[in-house]
Amino acid sequence: MLMLLSVFVFGFVGLSEAANCRYPHEKFIGTRCYSFVSKRHPYAAAEEYCHSHGYKLATVDSAITANFLASSAGTEFGSNNGQFWIGLSRKKDYTLFFWDDGTSVAYTNFEAGFPNTKDYVAENVRNGRWQTHAQHIELEFVCSYDPLATTTLAPTTTVTTTRVPTTTTVKKTTPTTVTTVTTRKPTTVTTTTTIPPTTTPKACPRGFTLFEATQKCYIVLVYGNDSDFPDVPDDAPFLTRENQRCAKYGATIATVHSSDLNDLFRSLIYDRFNDTRYATIGLRNTDLKTLGGKWQWFDGSATDYLNFGNMFPKTGDYIAQTSSQGFWVTYTHTAPNEGVVCSVDF
Repeated sequence: MLMLLSVFVFGFVGLSEAANCRYPHEKFIGTRCYSFVSKRHPYAAAEEYCHSHGYKLATVDSAITANFLASSAGTEFGSNNGQFWIGLSRKKDYTLFFWDDGTSVAYTNFEAGFPNTKDYVAENVRNGRWQTHAQHIELEFVCSYDPLATTTLAPTTTVTTTRVPTTTTVKKTTPTTVTTVTTRKPTTVTTTTTIPPTTTPKACPRGFTLFEATQKCYIVLVYGNDSDFPDVPDDAPFLTRENQRCAKYGATIATVHSSDLNDLFRSLIYDRFNDTRYATIGLRNTDLKTLGGKWQWFDGSATDYLNFGNMFPKTGDYIAQTSSQGFWVTYTHTAPNEGVVCSVDF
């Protein structure tokens, strides 16, 4: 019986040949593509992340899909324990649950004793069963979408943060001597006047923050929608789009060569978003086939400092991101509501 179920599941998954998911890492089963996001977020932030891609938090409408997602999550998230958010929730205790994409709730798979008084549903990696939690719990999550439907990316709200520059230096100029010659009859009088040196204050551009050790100024920008910027060829090097955002402000995507600078990025990201959202830095994978990849900085500088979290980097991922938590993750692209860390010379 188990063998027959396995054959049926893989046959069901095999329908992916007839569907075109947007990215190679996504998985197709039933009528949906599923994207596994190895980033821990509260429920609302996970939902916002999916929406920013034109996706929804995952709909799980059958036992086959539930088991498939649990099995895949063990591989994608690097652990056979733990839970991940799916798109089932309710507005108030003991009211009806609903799927994020509006699908009717015809199938549920709750553990014994659940749902309890909490309102947001997560699936167990170990057995595919569901539990309810408070929305502030931070979990990895899965997004889903119908590859045959046309989706529109959610609008991005840009928040502008102005930071007072940390340090101001003064650039001195050479004193200027002006000689005035007054001619009188019958004598000539020469008067010499010395003009005090002028001072030109030097500061970071508006909104940027100075880091003395690198003599560079840094800012976290919201990535936004690709449609708001000039087209980039599909075969352009990774981080071309992210650097495009920085170039708008005369900056380039930032590199990190010390834990102190990484700590500054943590602070800047939290100040910008006030949550655990991620921002892309200037580190990219130049070898997608090698286990773990080959990671290089966008500006060609030495990779003398790396701070990947557990289970990262992942083979096949393109870019590196950090957050207010400090450790780095890898992924295939930057979400519209995520950030990009940029720098300019001081």
